[in-house]
Amino acid sequence: MEHKTFEKTVPEGYTLTYHIDASNKKTGLLLTLGSLVIAAAVLFVIFGNVSLISLNIDKMISYDLVLLGSLLIYIVLHELTHGAVYKVLTHEKLKFGITWSAAFCGVPEIFTYRSTAIRSLIAPFTLFSLILIPLTVWLHSIDTGWYLVSGILLALHLSGCIGDLYMLMLFLTKYKDQDTLMRDTGPEQWIYMKQ
Repeated sequence: MEHKTFEKTVPEGYTLTYHIDASNKKTGLLLTLGSLVIAAAVLFVIFGNVSLISLNIDKMISYDLVLLGSLLIYIVLHELTHGAVYKVLTHEKLKFGITWSAAFCGVPEIFTYRSTAIRSLIAPFTLFSLILIPLTVWLHSIDTGWYLVSGILLALHLSGCIGDLYMLMLFLTKYKDQDTLMRDTGPEQWIYMKQ
């Protein structure tokens, strides 16, 4: 029998064991600091593998505009990827939004099982890593400016996944039971375990 993907209410015998709110100032600040560390590490590698002397200054406006546009498109696509996975697996109503610390997509009216939550959490990280890493490597030998645009976008992608990766780590290390449920409103997640 196939495992259910979600519940409409928390079943009897479950208790709330964890709650995180990315819109909380302390949590948001910690996630932002972690994100900055990841971005700095990736940018160190990206900029360490190129000579800025070979950068075409005449294309700087193009590089900047493409980077800005790509970043805005990426943020939307990242959240739509979470939403697409949730929609395919649950067919439930999605909620999109933005707080001071993060853009988000959630399914606030249901409680998803661990496997559904993991699939939604890992989807944007996997999809955009598979696109941006090879693209950045390829552009390294093509054009310094486009390499840097792709590399900066890659750094922002990896660092922007910090909340998703944190929750994924919790599911892989602490909440391994397949019956674990998560309520995801977007900026907040609650984890319930069967007792």
